[in-house]
Amino acid sequence: MPATLDTFKKDYAKAWAAYEQLRDACDQAGPLDGKTRELIKIGISVALEHGGGLVAHISQAKKAGAQPPEIYQAILLATGLAGFPVVLGAMATAKKYLKP
Repeated sequence: MPATLDTFKKDYAKAWAAYEQLRDACDQAGPLDGKTRELIKIGISVALEHGGGLVAHISQAKKAGAQPPEIYQAILLATGLAGFPVVLGAMATAKKYLKP
């Protein structure tokens, strides 16, 4: 996905810049810290079944200081919305990216 994203950024620089501006404005619109925002984005990625987003936000959550149990709970919280099979798949993905 990074190569695809890099190509998108190059080919659609204005659209990417607008997306970044919107994303940053949303991130700064309230009191949530970076770790909390990333954990929420993990749950959203799970519920929407966005595997690429899940991986990206696991990485960002780790950078923001989230520990594996917090990441796993963020995934688990999606069970009621996304269903058990989706959450099991997300847990498997998380385990790949949270290996010590």
